[in-house]
Amino acid sequence: MIVKPFDKSLNLQAMERWVLKKWVRRDIVRVMDLEENFFLIHFSNQEDYSYALFEGPWTIADHYLLVQRWRPLFMSQDIDIRKVDVWVRIPNLPAELYNKYFIWKVGKVLGTMSKIDEFTSIHSRGKFTRICVEIDLRK
Repeated sequence: MIVKPFDKSLNLQAMERWVLKKWVRRDIVRVMDLEENFFLIHFSNQEDYSYALFEGPWTIADHYLLVQRWRPLFMSQDIDIRKVDVWVRIPNLPAELYNKYFIWKVGKVLGTMSKIDEFTSIHSRGKFTRICVEIDLRK
């Protein structure tokens, strides 16, 4: 995974401490500092990776983090932040539309679907649903 703090410069040790405290629950993680204040974070456990990518937190001392999946041939100096994963909250959904198929279709209209909130998927929350969608900032 690639992480970049917005408006804040962090050293490797600070990022490692934060990742271990906030994201790692089960196994080990490797953090590598890259150019332009980017960090490469490698999780040995898929659940830790999914938690960091989809659940957060995504702030360090009130500074937002850009968190993205690893892309082959990533070059920090050439990065143009084009796509980000965002959580979208859909309130007041009629009960008959409260199903994974419909919600997935709504997400695909917005961008590339990443995840449906776990409480939505087990039908334990009815006031709203949340979906994680990768959106293209150039559109």
